[in-house]
Amino acid sequence: MGQSRWVSYIYRYRNNVRCENAGFVKVLRISSGNKYRARIQIGMKMYKNRNCKCMVYMLYGKEQAKYLTELYFRQEEKDTIVKNLEVSWDDPTQEGIAIEEYDGLVFLCDDGEVLTGMWQDYAVDIENIHFVKKSEKKEVVLDNITMERENKPKERNNEKGPEEDELRQKGSEQKTEEKPKVEKNKAPKEFTEICEEILETYPKLPLFQESDITTCVKIVPQDIGKLAVGNWRLGTNSFVTHSFYQYRYLMMGKVLYKERERYVIGVPGVYGNKERYVANAFGFREFVPVKKAKVSTGSFGYWIWEISRV
Repeated sequence: MGQSRWVSYIYRYRNNVRCENAGFVKVLRISSGNKYRARIQIGMKMYKNRNCKCMVYMLYGKEQAKYLTELYFRQEEKDTIVKNLEVSWDDPTQEGIAIEEYDGLVFLCDDGEVLTGMWQDYAVDIENIHFVKKSEKKEVVLDNITMERENKPKERNNEKGPEEDELRQKGSEQKTEEKPKVEKNKAPKEFTEICEEILETYPKLPLFQESDITTCVKIVPQDIGKLAVGNWRLGTNSFVTHSFYQYRYLMMGKVLYKERERYVIGVPGVYGNKERYVANAFGFREFVPVKKAKVSTGSFGYWIWEISRV
């Protein structure tokens, strides 16, 4: 990692297993005045049935993924799509960590697809990675890729004297003071709105009396991409995909659980010791039957996952 340039391959992951090659990552250290910059070139073979957004993270310490930028792929693009990004060599994610201390890149697409481009050679455990929430920064487009930069006001000639400068400065200070008040309450509101929109517009599933499920709709794995990043790993969860191919749907709804109503993803199944063991192994430790019964064994219901806000 002491080199000033290196090339890594990008691989797709399915069920937490590295599969076929899907592109490349090139990193080049360049001099910019008395500082170094990292010029990153990403080439990916992606074929999507719809326009797709892909969140790019830098992997640190095997289990910490820190947000870097976003990529966008148009519907049915077939050729290798090349994106170029230039960031600080010493602090690419504004976390105080130099680029050579990271292990590689992780790509999370909003349709559930996961890819990695690693320059450290080890097996990545996708299911145990913690994805750090995207920080609030201005983003600008450079060579078809979004790049984070500070929100600096544009400089212009002082044609109307110092009084106008003073007014502009006061206006800028006022905006800076007001901005955090908006952002502080933004995340919870967006979380609720997204969940409620899905529950209101997607096909309803039947409800039964004396059930802890208060409302539920039918979804598919691709819909998980509309939720926060912390839920995307369900797209590569073997238990989820196996159940979906068996029942052809997943459930999203609200469940009364531990004296509180929670938003959940539900994986349909029939309760039994064998299925309970498999579900627990893949992170699903709670089962909610669609209809309460004295004996749980043999009951149809959902293995639930509480939806993450981040």
